[in-house]
Amino acid sequence: MEQETIKAVREAELKAEQIEKDAAAKQETILEQAQTDAAAHIQQVTTAAKAAAKAALEQAQQRSEARQKQAQVEAEQEISALRAAAAAKKAKVQEVILSELV
Repeated sequence: MEQETIKAVREAELKAEQIEKDAAAKQETILEQAQTDAAAHIQQVTTAAKAAAKAALEQAQQRSEARQKQAQVEAEQEISALRAAAAAKKAKVQEVILSELV
């Protein structure tokens, strides 16, 4: 009877040790998977943030280019208006000079 009890206790101890080893291995596997998942998530978030930043930069560049083109058009219009005004004044000045000379 004692032999059977000792054997049963020993088997229970061995079984408990195996359960502990299995739990430790499972814990390690779960931890590794969590680290892998976290690294993948970080990579995904980083990629998305870079894409968003790139898109925002491209939009800013497009807006800047549009503003520059608009400013150039406005400047060219103002130059044309000034040239037209100068040409009109030039003709008037020439008339005044000619009238003074005659």
